[in-house]
Amino acid sequence: MQDKAELAGNGTPFHAATSAEMRTTWWYQWDKYIVPDVYTSMPQELAAIRNAVAMIDMSPLPKMELRGPDAHRLVDRLMTRDMTRLAVDHVMYAPWCNRDGLLVGDGLVFRLADDWFIVSGETSHAWFASQAGGLQVTIRNASDDYGILSLQGPRAFDLMQAATGRDWSGLKFSQIGRAAIAGHDILVARQGFTGELGFELWVPRAAGAAVWQELQAVGQPFGVLPAGEYAVDVARIEAGLILVSADYNGAGPDPRTARVDVTDELNITPIEAGLGRLIDFGSDFVGKQALQAAAAEPGRRFVGLHYDASAIVTAAAENSACGTALSRVYWGSMPIFHKGTSHAGKPVGRASSLAFSPTLKRAISFAFLPAELSSPGTVVDVELKDDEGAAIGRVPATVVSLPFIEIRRSKG
Repeated sequence: MQDKAELAGNGTPFHAATSAEMRTTWWYQWDKYIVPDVYTSMPQELAAIRNAVAMIDMSPLPKMELRGPDAHRLVDRLMTRDMTRLAVDHVMYAPWCNRDGLLVGDGLVFRLADDWFIVSGETSHAWFASQAGGLQVTIRNASDDYGILSLQGPRAFDLMQAATGRDWSGLKFSQIGRAAIAGHDILVARQGFTGELGFELWVPRAAGAAVWQELQAVGQPFGVLPAGEYAVDVARIEAGLILVSADYNGAGPDPRTARVDVTDELNITPIEAGLGRLIDFGSDFVGKQALQAAAAEPGRRFVGLHYDASAIVTAAAENSACGTALSRVYWGSMPIFHKGTSHAGKPVGRASSLAFSPTLKRAISFAFLPAELSSPGTVVDVELKDDEGAAIGRVPATVVSLPFIEIRRSKG
């Protein structure tokens, strides 16, 4: 068995194939791996996600395997949703919280057998283990067992049919199937992190390059392109999808897989994260009592913001920070102010995930605002920050509803 240092040195299971496609020097460090951030052009890669089909290496995503007769009880104990409803060969998106109702993480829960689950999301191994007392369950880090190749875009079904010789229209959103590509058996989940139709292919490590090359070859008639993390990051913001480390800090004891500052002020509840629909108060789960109390309070709302991109560039240029303005997605917290008499001079909320959206042709971000300032059309001021976290000026922004675009991933 290869150790972690050797695995990281070898790259993800798709590294041999993806590195050959790189036409830039933009790489993204994700945990102990690097993956392409931009192959050629972020707007071109995002356009493939929205209009054709993109191939995306999501392999570094942490994966925890839970096995044993009580694996289902641990999953149900931790997730805010009623996980007894999760059938074999299905996937469910869910948040998990600590006893204070703060998000430890969120992600996908795969049920592959009655006693076999895989959770893909922010690393929470120590948190899961701390809550498994009295249960017959084994928790194992399975992050290096599989490569995840995400196929996203309206032509994803065409590509899968061409690669497997099968019609995949019968696989509904959040169902799991199985296929053979380039002679290798893989898991196929109708999922993704872009808002588009698509699949996540869970590929054995040794098969990564062969599967990637086969899909790339048969996908040419459908406009297939490799897409890097920058395009995926913008796509998930357009789709209104929150991301740990970018938009909130996990409240658990595990180390983060992204290099970000971890502060208590960025701990939030699922309600504040816009995930209240995923809390089943009829179930018994860790953090339930705290969330019941939180649900009775107004709290902050998760909304979107529209900006004039030229105002951002001007503010950055005036403060000698033009190299950082909209150069990528801003992962960090930016204070929000409002000129109303009851709020003058004090931050009323925060913004995160600021980016330029080629799809919308404007700058956008998320925001966490009090209920009285969360209505569409409300104008606020956001204090921009540079890459080092220093303030570079305030710009106006307008509150809008999320998502920014139509979500098509569950159609078909």
